[in-house]
Amino acid sequence: MNTHRTNLGRMTLWPLVLVLALSACSPVPTVQTTYDPQTLRFSGERALEIETEFVQRFPLRASGMPNNQLAAEWLRQEFTRLGWQCRLDQWEMVNYNRSVPLRNVVCELPGESPRQLLVVAHHDQSPDTVQGADNDGSGIAILLHLAGIFQAEAPLPYTLVFVTTDAEEYGMVGTRQYIQTHPDTRQIIAGISLDNLGKQWSNGMNMDPRGQFRGYGPLWLLLTAREAARAAGDLWIPVMRSPLDQVLDQAVPISFMDEGPMVAAGVPAFGFATRYAPGTSELEWNSYHTPGDTLEIQSTAVLSQSGRIAEALLRQLLVMETFPQESGPYLYFDDRQQVLRGWPLWLIFIALVVLFFVGSLLVGGRLSYDKLRAWRAVVPHFLSLWLPLLASIALLYGFVAVGLMDTYHLYPATAKDEPLFQPKWPAVILYLLGLTALLILGRRLAGRFMTGSAAPSPGQTKSFALLVIGLAGGYILLTNPFSLLFMAPLVGWFLIGGRRGVGWALDLGLFMLGGLVVYQLLYLFGFVILRNNFAVLWYVMMMFSIGMISFPAAVAITAIIAAGLSTVVHLPRRGTRTGAGGLDRSPVVGS
Repeated sequence: MNTHRTNLGRMTLWPLVLVLALSACSPVPTVQTTYDPQTLRFSGERALEIETEFVQRFPLRASGMPNNQLAAEWLRQEFTRLGWQCRLDQWEMVNYNRSVPLRNVVCELPGESPRQLLVVAHHDQSPDTVQGADNDGSGIAILLHLAGIFQAEAPLPYTLVFVTTDAEEYGMVGTRQYIQTHPDTRQIIAGISLDNLGKQWSNGMNMDPRGQFRGYGPLWLLLTAREAARAAGDLWIPVMRSPLDQVLDQAVPISFMDEGPMVAAGVPAFGFATRYAPGTSELEWNSYHTPGDTLEIQSTAVLSQSGRIAEALLRQLLVMETFPQESGPYLYFDDRQQVLRGWPLWLIFIALVVLFFVGSLLVGGRLSYDKLRAWRAVVPHFLSLWLPLLASIALLYGFVAVGLMDTYHLYPATAKDEPLFQPKWPAVILYLLGLTALLILGRRLAGRFMTGSAAPSPGQTKSFALLVIGLAGGYILLTNPFSLLFMAPLVGWFLIGGRRGVGWALDLGLFMLGGLVVYQLLYLFGFVILRNNFAVLWYVMMMFSIGMISFPAAVAITAIIAAGLSTVVHLPRRGTRTGAGGLDRSPVVGS
């Protein structure tokens, strides 16, 4: 009992660590705007004229379509006519098992310095739209209008690079291509994405700093954009993300706009997109990636706000001589104008990972030779669950190789494409059958390697499981610390006690609770944002099959799942019969 109280006392230190870390927020330096708001020249009327010509001349310009190529060629001619130096970058990607030709229009306005300000909008559109007016005819119109404005003032202090990209709808592929082929991304001072900026029911401006699979746009650039708009006096003030949104954004860094590849490459960047008035969410959704995305829902007033906000930020960046340097994750609290970053934030991340290591040492008795022996005995049990899960990921790779599942360059389809809602049932059924067979085989093989009659106790099994979770958490800590959010629900697994009979249902419930919380986050991400309901499970299968979730990440994910399963599934024993899935139901000796 005294040992239990001591262990409990140690556990209560962790909330104190978190409180101390949160109290270590630092104030954010004040952003001073020095550009002259009187120089803003952007016109919503002119932007709508450009957008009208573009989308009416080039409808149905999804990647690979004839009008996509014609649109790119027209844009190169228009930028060149305005005095910019342009080139056409062409390459191919694989989508829906087909090779698709792609092209970026890359235009430069040389400045007094070779350092660059990069602005991106995409000329492709969703295959579910016709005109694609807002997404992203609005961004193209703003970009082309800004090109004329700034060319008239050349030479500028810095070089401007405007890129109209292809295949944004399939994972920001065009911007990714530009960044990956850039000779020196350190020359890029800042990047801006322009997308969805003209709908008539817009009433504000959002800033999206999410990176593509990693990274987050720097705070200094977001604050600079906000203060540049504020200085104009008549513009919407761009909205900062809430702390909760920042956590979720960095835990699941899957970008939806062209800032993603820039941020992932370490370029300071974010994306502009309008926000919508209350009660208009259905109008917005029904005109997103649908034939309803037409010129009729575009507004000169909204385009004016969007374009002038972008122009204000560019003008402010052009008059700055030095630029802040930031690194690492952060949490910004706008109401307090304070930021949590550096060692206090890392202390929170590290504390969560160390919690599982400490739990591993405290659960199942003190660390000793006998405990290490028990861990060794648990290894076959754990591997019999982990390796089949890992092999099932390889099975998905095989499905892609033989054509049972589609091949995609980066992302599986766009938000409303049918492949997201139409699972390939032969692949689903074969996957489930394959996983079942792998589990049965793994459990039978493990039974042959389990040592003697002195089986490890449930506590010792749980201590090894916590060790595995801690090791996987260490990998997550190094790759994307905010993704540790998905490990937080697993703290409930400390309560799993290796119960038998009716009590086993309680342990199973605790295991499912941790998993269901994680699933709920995935479900909300899929349903609320993409609205693909339970088809999010099929989407996750595709994410694994095309490597959108990397193999090292799959190793960590399956290890955590197997570790949790090992605490509720009985140990396999030599000579015992196994039930469905190879889950042994015999008593555990020594528990």
